[in-house]
Amino acid sequence: MLISNSVFKSLNIKNYRLFFFGQIISVIGSWLQMTALPWLVYSMTNSAVLLGMVAFLSQIFILIISPFAGTFADRYNRKKLLFITQSCLMLEAGILTILTMTGAIQIWHIFILSTFLGLVNAFDMTIRQSFIIDLVPKENLMNAIGLNSLIFNTGRVIGPAIAGIIIAKYGESLCFLFNTISYIAIIIALAHIIPIKHTLEANTAKFKDKLFAASNFVKGNKIVLSMLIVLAVNGIVTVFPIVLMPIFVKDVYGMTANGLGLFMSAIGVGALLATITVAGKQNTDNIQKWVFYSSLSLGFGIVFFSLITNIYSACLFLAITGYCMVVSMSLTNTYIQINAPSQHRGTVIGFFIMAFLGFTPIGSLLGGYLANGLGVKLASTLGAVITIIVSLYLKNKLLGNQNKG
Repeated sequence: MLISNSVFKSLNIKNYRLFFFGQIISVIGSWLQMTALPWLVYSMTNSAVLLGMVAFLSQIFILIISPFAGTFADRYNRKKLLFITQSCLMLEAGILTILTMTGAIQIWHIFILSTFLGLVNAFDMTIRQSFIIDLVPKENLMNAIGLNSLIFNTGRVIGPAIAGIIIAKYGESLCFLFNTISYIAIIIALAHIIPIKHTLEANTAKFKDKLFAASNFVKGNKIVLSMLIVLAVNGIVTVFPIVLMPIFVKDVYGMTANGLGLFMSAIGVGALLATITVAGKQNTDNIQKWVFYSSLSLGFGIVFFSLITNIYSACLFLAITGYCMVVSMSLTNTYIQINAPSQHRGTVIGFFIMAFLGFTPIGSLLGGYLANGLGVKLASTLGAVITIIVSLYLKNKLLGNQNKG
């Protein structure tokens, strides 16, 4: 299989090709569940606070555990670790399917399953990101990371659209069932992957020493630290419209589950275009500028989405936010993977995952409470203004100093 287009060049590598297609199927299934579960929670409770609580429980462990998970990725066989995490995620989806199909589902079931999901994902996401270096040579790394985002965002486009149709016609349980089945694809792919390298040379290093070394790298590199701060702030405040999307759909726009699929897919379309942009980028020049300007544009996109009431304009601004979100995240990931010391790469990636996703549960919980008191439109606008201020400050501070130098 020979692919000449530079955007897809990593697919010429068998290991990465197996990983790519196995992940696409699995991620589409995950997006079915991620779309259906908030809809189920809001339908059961009609509560913005509980909606935020479920999102909080499914993500908080990413904040707490990701750097430790990265150290596991540095010390142990990443392929074997992924077998374990993917199997656990399949188990969680299966239990959710059975409870929903039998009508036995209760909100406390969802709390427990969301907690388990968050715990496993904290390991899985970090290990998957650091696994990429074992699939492609270093010169393909930025392209492979871009295509990895393509996997996630293809699922973001297709999954919610399918989920909206399924929920409207058959209910949420079928989404959970398809997600359970989808994990078979990535498990089969992993079974056939032979990693080109296993970075196990750091096995003799003490656990805490690896954490300190990675932490010192992050603190000592001003560009990396500034990028991670931007990601963390975005994780807290720009998640508001995403976690509150069922409320926007039902209460602001008066739409059904199909509307939820439309809006979530609009974000995915922008994100998909962003992955093509990143995958096709031929060099790492001006990455930091791309990251900060994307974060600024993300904030403005959310402001406009929050203040308008036209469906078509809403889809446009959601697509812009999806684009900017992925450009900022993917290029930060690329910069870190290229510059991090190889023996500590997994642990440093753990800090990246912590910044990118670890703070979103705080945002989910905060967004639920703010929406309950201020309304979804004002809560989302407030979050976007915060990310604009922080991004502008760090951009001027970091890039201004570079220009002076």
